[in-house]
Amino acid sequence: MKKRLGIVTESKDVGSEYKRQLLKVFNDDIEIVNYSFDINNVKDIKDIDVLLISTYSQYEVLRKDIDKNIPIVITKLTLSKNGYNMLKDTVIDKKVMLVNLSFEMCIETIALLYQLGFDDYELIPVFPNMKAVPDLKAAITTGEERYVPAGVETILDLGHRAIDKNTLVDIAIKLQMENVLTDRRILDYFDELVSSDKGFEFFISKSKTLKNQFNTLLSIMNKGVIGVGEDAVIESFNENARKLIGKNTAYIGKYINEVLPEIEFEEYLKTKKQIINKLIKINEKNITMSIFPVSGLNENDGVDNGAYVIMESFESQETAQNMLRLQLANKGHIAKYDVSNIIGKSKEIEEVKKLVIRMGNSKSGVLITGESGTGKELVAQAIHNASHIRDKQFVAINCAALSPNLLESELFGYESGAFSGASKSGKIGIFELANNGTLFLDEIGEMPIDLQVRLLRVIQEKEVMRVGGSMVIKVNVRIIAATNKNLYEQVEKGLFRKDLYFRLNVLPINIPPLRERIEDISVLFEYFKEMHGCKFELSAEVINFVNNYTWQGNIRELRNCVEYFDNIGVRLITLDHLPYHMKTFLKETVDKENEINLLNLTNDESFVLNQYYNAFKDRVKLGRKSISMKAFENNRFLSEYDVRKILTDLSRYGYINVSVGRGGSTITKKGIELIEEMKQVNFG
Repeated sequence: MKKRLGIVTESKDVGSEYKRQLLKVFNDDIEIVNYSFDINNVKDIKDIDVLLISTYSQYEVLRKDIDKNIPIVITKLTLSKNGYNMLKDTVIDKKVMLVNLSFEMCIETIALLYQLGFDDYELIPVFPNMKAVPDLKAAITTGEERYVPAGVETILDLGHRAIDKNTLVDIAIKLQMENVLTDRRILDYFDELVSSDKGFEFFISKSKTLKNQFNTLLSIMNKGVIGVGEDAVIESFNENARKLIGKNTAYIGKYINEVLPEIEFEEYLKTKKQIINKLIKINEKNITMSIFPVSGLNENDGVDNGAYVIMESFESQETAQNMLRLQLANKGHIAKYDVSNIIGKSKEIEEVKKLVIRMGNSKSGVLITGESGTGKELVAQAIHNASHIRDKQFVAINCAALSPNLLESELFGYESGAFSGASKSGKIGIFELANNGTLFLDEIGEMPIDLQVRLLRVIQEKEVMRVGGSMVIKVNVRIIAATNKNLYEQVEKGLFRKDLYFRLNVLPINIPPLRERIEDISVLFEYFKEMHGCKFELSAEVINFVNNYTWQGNIRELRNCVEYFDNIGVRLITLDHLPYHMKTFLKETVDKENEINLLNLTNDESFVLNQYYNAFKDRVKLGRKSISMKAFENNRFLSEYDVRKILTDLSRYGYINVSVGRGGSTITKKGIELIEEMKQVNFG
């Protein structure tokens, strides 16, 4: 005679599903009788060997009416592997309905899903005849899709929950059919189920993964992290925290207040509220520190699991911000040149190199003066690269290249909607980009007076406010300014603010024009020839011309000249190959030389030329300093600079050969003839 198994469920449909599942295991070896509350036959239970009841609450309702000799099994359910994988692999909202036949079955299903590892969902129970249905767009159900409220956009039906292994084993034992447990069909059924241990396995693997990820994160992040337990004892401590603090103490297991009193952890313990970006000092280093509480699953559940202390050096934080600013601006502001790129052998240029090194070691502002084309920006970059902030950004702006309004927005930045045509996202200003680095203001003499006032305030207060903004932004910038104008004359004319002039002119440096350092011309010419891989050579006449040319465009013009000679395709450059403007200069010079006579020379030029004539006769060497002293003895005031300028003019006329080195400058045959002609005029 077959054993009889009774099944009690909430609805007839659920009972049919359980019967279907059980028959896959027991086949026709047992007789299954369904009882359900919706057809009201639960009072008719009789002649049953084992009774399977779907919920404990149903058992409480029926127990008075059930024969006490009938073994009772309360159903335990799980998901099929298909349902489990469906939920695991589908992306839906995390706040979602859980739809089932009753509130109790909803709660059971929610508990099951959480047990199986789906604890990142917020599951809201929904069941038939519910008064207030939540307004959600997604629903999960276990075979009860018909009860999902209308209007739900996404429905995930995991299929009916399945009777789990433990329940089947319990039924087989109470039916005295243990032999079924070794049958292939029950093993196949078990294989379709998610193990009751699956949730535990999931949590363990998830925990291990998270722990490994967390430890990896601690090791690679550039911030210091200290984990503190609820009893204020240090539980974890990464290497970056050790480097920031600079102590080799063993911290783990000790009270944080004892080993790191600077953090003032007791302030956090009073309120248990997070502390964000508090500036503290440890070992004379400024450190920004935050404390984040670690609480339970819900922020209001009152569970205290300690806290994490996050630390970062203030300097590295600022550096990171600067790099982000540069990325936002999509510019790489770097100084390419150093003192080795300043080419020349004259005393003047050697002095410039020395000043660059000295000024690099200072934090004060620098004012570079010199004619256009003398290399003021190169010198500015060299000063930056000789400084302690060489690894920071070098930002340059030409004050003459932009209109006043555009220059203001470039310097100080602007907020969204600050003016018509402004970017909707606003813009970072040059001062912010240059923070902790160097800002090079080229052609500062062209800056409008009203902007000079704002610039002075930024330099003095070390803070900037964007155009159209209200927030003050702290900046720390070294200013290097440059101009080809005489700024002091501009001050006297009221075109440049006196207070700004003296603020900028802390460390002045002047770059002499090329015509005042003739000995550098040939050096620079060869340097640019080598740079461009030029193969041409200069004739003797062109060499003489190059050394005596005025070079109004200075180094920029000389470099252009080298490129011009390289591109005309001639091996030997003669005077005929000079560019038009140089030929014009040459003609004017020759014409002027033909007109030169006694009356054309100034008194100072005549005096200097006579000194070289006398030195030639006496076979002695003569220098600029000795001529300046002789002039003083003759009641003339000629500085060495004045003598050098006169020599440049006399050299252009062909009366003096100007050279450096031990030989010095000497009078030419033409100069001797002029002096002797002058004497004949005076005594003839």
